[in-house]
Amino acid sequence: MTQEGGRLFAQATDRPRVELFPESDRDYFLKVEDVRITFETDSQGRATGVIVRQYGANFPAKRIE
Repeated sequence: MTQEGGRLFAQATDRPRVELFPESDRDYFLKVEDVRITFETDSQGRATGVIVRQYGANFPAKRIE
């Protein structure tokens, strides 16, 4: 995940970078595929991971620095 010019992007290994579009403060979607991303946060609102919803399955991923 990267932020550039006020826009949020995601890039999976061996995949092109795609822009994320907000549905709410923590929920985002892609326009190029049927993918939903929900950010998990700690008590201070800092992102600690994401849940990627694709192909009817949930794929959790923890934040790395």
